[in-house]
Parts: sequence; C-alpha cells; structure tokens
Amino acid sequence: MSAQFVTYQDHTYELTLTGKCALSVYSEFEEKIEGVIGAQPLLSMLPADASIDPLFLADAEIHTSSPEIPDSVINELFESIEHSDELYGIAPVAIVGQLEAFYDAATAGGTQVEMIIDEQLFERLLQAPDSRQVMVESVRRERTNIYTASIPFGYGLWAGDDEAGVVVYTDTGIGGIALNDSDKAISWAKSMFDALNEDATLMTLSDIGEA
Repeated sequence: MSAQFVTYQDHTYELTLTGKCALSVYSEFEEKIEGVIGAQPLLSMLPADASIDPLFLADAEIHTSSPEIPDSVINELFESIEHSDELYGIAPVAIVGQLEAFYDAATAGGTQVEMIIDEQLFERLLQAPDSRQVMVESVRRERTNIYTASIPFGYGLWAGDDEAGVVVYTDTGIGGIALNDSDKAISWAKSMFDALNEDATLMTLSDIGEA
C-alpha cells in the first residue's frame, strides 16, 4: 500500500491529510530526539529508569556544573524560581548549605509555594538545628505549604508561572539543571507534582513539635 502524502494538482504539490499528520509526527519526533541529545550530559547523571518525559527536554536549556564556576548552576536555579506568583516543587534531596538561600529565592515577592519533600529527608532536616529553622519557618509561613511523601525518583523538579526545571544531584552536589519555558514542559512538571500530592501529607507546626 503506497502512502498518499502529497497530491499534485495544477502544477502544485500539496500535502494530504495523511501527509500533514505524518509531518506533525515527524516534527515532534525530531524535536524530542534533538532535546534528548542536547540533554545527554545531564541524562548521563541519572539512572536508566528515571521518568523524565522527552517532551520536557525539547528546547530545554541545559546547565551543568563545572569546577571553574561552581555556583553557576545554583544561581540559574535561584533565578528560575524567583518572583513567580505560584511555585510547585518536588525535593527528594536537599543541599543543606543552600537551604536558606533556596527558601529566600522561592518566597521572594510573596510567592505561594507548594513543596513536596521526601518524608525521610524531611525527618533528617528537622534533626539539624540550621535546617530545622528553615523547615519551621517554611511551615509557619502563611503562603507556603510543605508536604511530605515517598518520592520515587531522585531528581528535583519545579514549576513556576513561566518556567519549569529539573535539577540532577550527584555525590558532590548539584550536577546540573534543565530549564524549559514551554507550556508543555510546565504542564508536565505540574502534573508530576499533582500526582505525588494525591498521597502527600501536609505538615503543620504541631506535626513538627512547634505548636
């Protein structure tokens, strides 16, 4: 069976509906594969079963850490989360030394923050005085909701008003981030948050012994 992708009429080639659908599928595939290739330095830091939608990687901006500029990636992350009206985040890992700076960036401008923290990580953060102070302040803040849940993947994720991001951790800290401002990327990140949040537990001051 021959695929009728084009027709020829009046000395002009035109795409048939089949051709238009095929072109759309091919363009989407090309966009995905280019995104995956561009994100290879970041993806190589993740296990093979990491659940990142290739659509998120299409046209994503990739930043990886380097010894020459060790703070560049964390600064890109902070810039991404600042000044959104709403911010949704998933944190399976925390860099304790950057915890307060992350909180300050996330809450800048009165942002409504919804954050899911891995339940075991949250318990550990409560045990150290400095990180406990940040957690207590987060729970106490009226426009911040902290949830705990079992997070089945090892990368961090966030979705703001205009941009979404993935942060990949290594044994030495943050390995890199991917940023994407497309509607599809933001929707995917938000859907990941919503799925986890179905079984998450909202933390209160009484839950952490501060009532």
